[in-house]
Amino acid sequence: MSQKLAKLGAKVALVARTEKLLKEVSDSIKKAGGQSEYFVCDITLQKQVNETVEAVVKSFGTIDILFNGAGIWTTDEFEKERPELIEQSFKVNSIAPIYLTKAVLPIMKKKNAGHIFNVVSKAGLDIPENKDWPTYTATKWAMTGYTRALKQALGGTKIKVTGFFPGGFESNIFETAGEKKAHNQPWMMRTSDVAETIVYTLNTPDDLWINSIGMSNI
Repeated sequence: MSQKLAKLGAKVALVARTEKLLKEVSDSIKKAGGQSEYFVCDITLQKQVNETVEAVVKSFGTIDILFNGAGIWTTDEFEKERPELIEQSFKVNSIAPIYLTKAVLPIMKKKNAGHIFNVVSKAGLDIPENKDWPTYTATKWAMTGYTRALKQALGGTKIKVTGFFPGGFESNIFETAGEKKAHNQPWMMRTSDVAETIVYTLNTPDDLWINSIGMSNI
């Protein structure tokens, strides 16, 4: 997604904990002629988030888009072995995006422009499968509520808020949690298709607001 946005002319600020992977993506963008910088940050720590946002503004001058895409997977079974997943999943899936949003909003409000894009999950909607991963569901319903409330709070401004509710797609989220069937499953969407949908939404005209997107395999 970052590479696709860079090809469209976006200046990409990459934020995550793992410097090696950040550098790889940033270098690939630059090699293709795009502009990118990376910032190592634990987004569950508010002080680091605030410092990182300040560093991004120092490098690029402003922030036009906030893409909240971090997430971890958990189920009741995983939590039996790793009870710390309960707290961690709320920190990453729910609290961290709020920290980032609060840090970026003053910048967007000052210029009355911007786009906040929250990757939630179809688990943040009313689906039968939610019974199988109640903690994960709770973290995503928290983000559903926050995204909808934020949209209402910013009514009358030109700051867009989009909630993205995808089904499972090919990524490392399941593998990192310890899921054995973590890749190449028939229910998984292609990452490239998900990225194309996100890029399309972020690249819509200023007067077009896509509030919510659901996406899953047929």
